[in-house]
This record gives sequence, C-alpha cells and structure tokens, in this order.
Amino acid sequence: MAHQHKPTAQRNLIVSILLNSLIVAGELIAGIISNSLALISDALHNFGDLLSLILSLAAVRMSKWKATPDKSFGYIRAEIIVAFINSSALVIIGVYIIYEAAQRLITPEHIKAPWIIIVAALGFATNALSSYLLHKNSHEDLNMKSAYLHMFYDALNSLLVILAGIFIYFFNWVILDPIFSIVIGLFIIKSGWDVILETVNILSEGTPRKIDLNQVSNYISSFPEVKEIHHLHIWSLSSKMYALSVHVVVEDQLLSKGYLIIAKLERELKEKFNIDHPTIQLEADLSEEQTSLINIKHDINKNDV
Repeated sequence: MAHQHKPTAQRNLIVSILLNSLIVAGELIAGIISNSLALISDALHNFGDLLSLILSLAAVRMSKWKATPDKSFGYIRAEIIVAFINSSALVIIGVYIIYEAAQRLITPEHIKAPWIIIVAALGFATNALSSYLLHKNSHEDLNMKSAYLHMFYDALNSLLVILAGIFIYFFNWVILDPIFSIVIGLFIIKSGWDVILETVNILSEGTPRKIDLNQVSNYISSFPEVKEIHHLHIWSLSSKMYALSVHVVVEDQLLSKGYLIIAKLERELKEKFNIDHPTIQLEADLSEEQTSLINIKHDINKNDV
C-alpha cells in the first residue's frame, strides 16, 4: 500500500517552491551587485533547495501511485531515493561554499553591505515561512523531513548573512563574509550528512534505528506458545513502514491453532513496535524420531536426484 500524505503536504511544497524561486533570483542578482560571497552562497544553497523541493513534490505524488505486478509495494521508496539525492546535493553545495570562502579569506574583497542586509532579510522571511509550512508534514517521512531541513537551514543561513551585513556596514569587517560562509557550509554539510546516513541504512535494508532487534527477539520469545525463534530480520520499506520476517518454533498442532498464534504475534508487533508488514513462518517442535524420519526422506530424495 502506498504511503498516504496529507493533502496539505503537496500544497505547502508548491507554495515553498514559488517562494524560493523568487528568493533565488533576488539573492543571486543582489549577491553579484554587492560582491557578497555569503549572499551568493545563500542563493546557491536556495537554488539547490529549490531543486530539492521539486523532487520532493514529485516523490509525494509518486508515493501515491498504485502497486503493480512489477512493483508489488508500489513506489513508497521514492521518498527515500529523493531524500538521498537532496541530502547529497546539500553536502556538495556545502563543500563548494567552504572552498569559495577559503579563497575570500586569503584575499578579502569590498562588499556593499546594504544589499546584503535587505535581500538576506527578505530571504530569511521567505525561508522561515517555508520552514513553518513544511514543519507540519516533516514527521511523515524522510522526504518531507529533508525538505523541511533545507528550508530551516536556509532561514538560519539568511540570518547569519544579515548579521554579517550589519557588521560589515558599521565596522567594515569584510572578513566576516567568508567566515559566515564557512559556518553556513558546515551547517549544510551536517544537516545533509545526517539524512544520508539514515537513507543509506534504509536502502541497505538495515535494522531501523528506532527498533532494537534484540528487544523484538526477546519479546517474541516471551510468548508461552513460542518454543524458539531464528532467522529474525527487520528492515524498512520506507521511513515509516517496517517489515519483519522470522521463523517461530511452536508445538506440533493443528494448522488453525498455528494461524491464531501468527495473528496474535502480528497484532502485538504492530502495537508495540509499529511493524506493519510481518512475515511469520511457523515450524513444528518435532520429536527426535520425527526429525530422523524427515532427514532420512531428505537423504533419499537427494540420492534420487
């Protein structure tokens, strides 16, 4: 089943895209006129975020596409792929900004501070509004979380640019322009890297960070019907949909009773660990005589082949 987003998610993304389109153009033009690397850096960061928001919107729509025989889970992992692309772009932009700022540290340049203050203030207002809109949906999945982080750090970056502009205007501390650019770059890299680690863990089908594998194992083993468990695996289908597979050894009994055990385990796993897609394979706790007969039959079949 495709992950369902609230209707406001798409609307908020569209509004943020329009607002950021305006601020990217304004900051880039003002940055060139004022010769401010901090302002140009913020414009480039906003441009990267604009592309990220467009990708996020596409992912939201793709996640609603129905499952097909070729895509039995639908396109719920579109959000993870987009989050990985967005976060990787953040890291690249952050490294580039730090590289350019290092050049300015060596050879500081004259900067027109009033342009910086005015345009960065507009950028801060725009990014703060976008951040506020997207925060409502940031808990839905990693895609919306990465989009929100883009806007949040954009607002913070614009605030730093405003501060740099004020100090440059009153004290002519032009060195603050590259210094604040480096701070912006570090913030960008940190926010992007955290999401990259989370998306890589999901794409590599690692155990979700919110779930302790040993705790789940002990919990299943605590049921009186369960004799033993093995082959326990837990992974994420998306940032909010968890899957589990496990072999559970129970007493040799009627199939209908075994089904009741499975239903009970599925219900408890959903309630306690929010595991949406458990696959539980029951195995009978056979006697030594029964096990020997099975092994003999297996050996006979193997020799026939």
